[in-house]
Amino acid sequence: MFKESKYIMNYETMLFKPEYDSFGNLCTRVIEKNGQLVANLAPTQLMDFNLRYFGSSLRGAFDGSKMILGKLNKNPIIVQERLNILWFPSRSPLSPECTWFAVHHIDDYQAVDKKRTRVIFFNGSETIVDVSIKAFEHRIQRAYVLKYRLEKRTKLMLVQNDNIKIL
Repeated sequence: MFKESKYIMNYETMLFKPEYDSFGNLCTRVIEKNGQLVANLAPTQLMDFNLRYFGSSLRGAFDGSKMILGKLNKNPIIVQERLNILWFPSRSPLSPECTWFAVHHIDDYQAVDKKRTRVIFFNGSETIVDVSIKAFEHRIQRAYVLKYRLEKRTKLMLVQNDNIKIL
């Protein structure tokens, strides 16, 4: 098991999943398209570290999402606007059991039972998360609504800038 103290996500990063090390410390299993590693920060701490690395913060990402979607629980967040990278939490980010998903890697999902969902990624890998399929689907839908509204605002801003005439 390869252990990284800090980890910088990229477009290939699919999932931050909570995992405890042999000393009982909450760490993150980072799943990428072609590999995985364990980082010694909790998933939500790792997400905040990455957002700060790129000039934002988890609080700022949630505030921005709240501004666009309204006050909701477990809002998706924009990690990288230019690349359309959106992530969402499986449950409250304050929960140690929170798993983070990169929306652009999810191919499908299926109910395992009433409280668990199997998530299938485009690379064929799978994971099971302790959340109902209905709640999981709702979180994905909100992520796509966030993406749509952000793109709409960006296009509106570009159109307004094109209409400005320099005298």
